[in-house]
Amino acid sequence: MVHDKGALNHHRCHLTRWAASLGLCLCVSIFPAPGALATTLRWQMGAGNIVTFRTGAETAPLYRALQWVGARLGRMDSYGWRNLQRVPTPNDFDAAMMEAHDNGITPIFLLEYEGSYQALDPPQPIGSYDDWFRAGAEYARRFRPNGEWGREHGIKDFGATIFSMTNEPDVQNTIPKREYHDALEGFADGIHSVDPVLKVVPAGFAACNIDGDATLRGYGPAITDLLESRKLDGIDLHTYYNDRWFPLTEGRKFSAQSCFDRIKAALGLKRDIKFYTTEFNVSRSGDWSDETLTAKLFLTAIWDNLGVVGAEGRPATVFAFPWALADTPEVDGPAYAMAVSGDPWQPEERAKVLKRVLDLAGDMTIVSSDPYGAGTMHLKGANGDLFVWHNRLGWTNLTDGRWPIRLPEGARKVELWGWDGLRSIHDVSGDSFVFEALPAGETYMALVTR
Repeated sequence: MVHDKGALNHHRCHLTRWAASLGLCLCVSIFPAPGALATTLRWQMGAGNIVTFRTGAETAPLYRALQWVGARLGRMDSYGWRNLQRVPTPNDFDAAMMEAHDNGITPIFLLEYEGSYQALDPPQPIGSYDDWFRAGAEYARRFRPNGEWGREHGIKDFGATIFSMTNEPDVQNTIPKREYHDALEGFADGIHSVDPVLKVVPAGFAACNIDGDATLRGYGPAITDLLESRKLDGIDLHTYYNDRWFPLTEGRKFSAQSCFDRIKAALGLKRDIKFYTTEFNVSRSGDWSDETLTAKLFLTAIWDNLGVVGAEGRPATVFAFPWALADTPEVDGPAYAMAVSGDPWQPEERAKVLKRVLDLAGDMTIVSSDPYGAGTMHLKGANGDLFVWHNRLGWTNLTDGRWPIRLPEGARKVELWGWDGLRSIHDVSGDSFVFEALPAGETYMALVTR
């Protein structure tokens, strides 16, 4: 299929806006347990970009947005993570790391290389295995939890535990596949030489979303061996739902889960891998230009990305970041802008939907997801459970708006929530409850309290 011009331009913007720059960097770290991801929903949600050469007033809107919705992660990028001689410059991240720490946001570093750098004067090829091994080792050594940066500042248990490099290499499709493989392998080996517990992920791929290419224009097969060997923990897929080219309203074939499955099949993977997404959104454009319609669709998009499962049906999502939480329409138009103003930051309807999800389930853990059958999910927390149902064409095998829920022990009340807030409250007892005749065409959430 042909991707719409606006969405394709969005993918390109990361690659061309700083074409003369040398790079950008992404890593995830978690406060609660060094080397291990927390599993509650707010620790699976974040946004970007936290640009390392900007601190203070320029980054305040994004931090305000992350805090307001209740997310704990942020994608941190640098346009200068190495110099012209391909020598890493990790101190480029120091000030931004401190600001992220002070704002309670765990950063995700992406060391980006973009294909057009090969045509700079002088040319900047992607570099060798050894170049990337050095970069991986130096960034891991400095920014892992309790690494050099943390020790210098007396900060414990805060740092990077997931690292990624490049971004959307399959958009321009100009980086030689063998060189890309060797750079990624060197990066992973360098990081694991410091700490084998740290995770490495290739930065976001876009081709499946753009035109249905499950090989990611050849970059997928190029790194299959690295996924099989566990040098890479999983893949990062960017998903932009669009009324013409990726319409979730036409069924689950236009879903993050569908692309994840098709890519794994195209690569012939024999082991299960993790799912990441540092960019997803519903394009507010065309027939979806209405802000309230886009917000309604966005609730489905959130749970689609959070509910991805692996080959054995177990939850596979590590994190899911919408793009672009802090942007206003003045930045790149209304398509992906989730703010109506930046100073002070004020939310657009999609940001309000994200906050609603995290208010309900931010401290819950995903227990199960059934994207192939009922189109439901189950999350569990200390004080209650949340159930999710995609009551959309092609997303569920349940019919007539009838949604049965198996109640947890001690359940006393069920609240039905939609994209726009609380719909109804029901007193319950026993082990089951059934919603009847729920209108089709949206995603529902049921909060069960004890």
